[in-house]
Amino acid sequence: MVKAVALDMDGTLLDDQHQVSEELTALLRRWQGMGIRFFLATGRTAREAADVLPKQLKPDGIVGANGMVVMIDGKEIDAHEVPVPLTEALVDGARKRGIYYEIHPAEGPRVAFQEDRQILENETDFRIDTGVAAHEAKSREEAVANKIHWVDACPTERIIKIYFFHRKKKTMTAWKEEVEGLKERFSFTTSSSSEHNVEVMAAGVNKATGVETLLEHYGLDRSDLLAIGDANNDLPLLKMAGQAAVMQNGSEEVKRAIRDVTPKTNDENGVYDYLLQLEMKME
Repeated sequence: MVKAVALDMDGTLLDDQHQVSEELTALLRRWQGMGIRFFLATGRTAREAADVLPKQLKPDGIVGANGMVVMIDGKEIDAHEVPVPLTEALVDGARKRGIYYEIHPAEGPRVAFQEDRQILENETDFRIDTGVAAHEAKSREEAVANKIHWVDACPTERIIKIYFFHRKKKTMTAWKEEVEGLKERFSFTTSSSSEHNVEVMAAGVNKATGVETLLEHYGLDRSDLLAIGDANNDLPLLKMAGQAAVMQNGSEEVKRAIRDVTPKTNDENGVYDYLLQLEMKME
């Protein structure tokens, strides 16, 4: 029997307008009333996750920044950080190659260096034939316009992830290879939710490690968990869960690894439809 459900956000819980449907909100609250724990497992920071959640939807736990932070009731129960020397090396490489980046501190807004503003703006000048997924392109444009805090020095507070993006897949593939080469000097983990991005985090951390921390906190087992996601960075979590499903709009690689695919996409209220069908079987 399902005792906890862990949901990715972008491409899963959220539709393409970054919203959660009223039907899904009501269902998740109903499940919580039945004693089923509801976890978020997202690449967003906890702050970014809270910004888009309906006020009446209160997760029992949040795994933010792909496992870098685990929170319950607004309090960190586990946290990791990216060392400043690694951050500086990555930003220097991205600057030389015209790669879009965001530095995400544990507290406060995401930041980028003022001297690199033109690089980031160039990478958000999307053309019709860009081929970049609509929500990813929109998120980068919004970040440059409203969310990035422009700085002259590396943040002194704890850094939980560095996000990189490029509209050209070939350029991003080459950058990913270069980032991997830095593992000869530094210890870290990478995660990608699309062919256009990569995130750098502390070593040995992912969504699965974060959700395992929540399961342990609530005295639950992997077999009690249902997980749903859509992208490659969800795979460790989906493989760890006792029951897992991939979104209809998910990547082909994830679909090959996870047999259960939702009949509908995230923009068709796919999670609600899937959970409702499961709820009927539970009655």
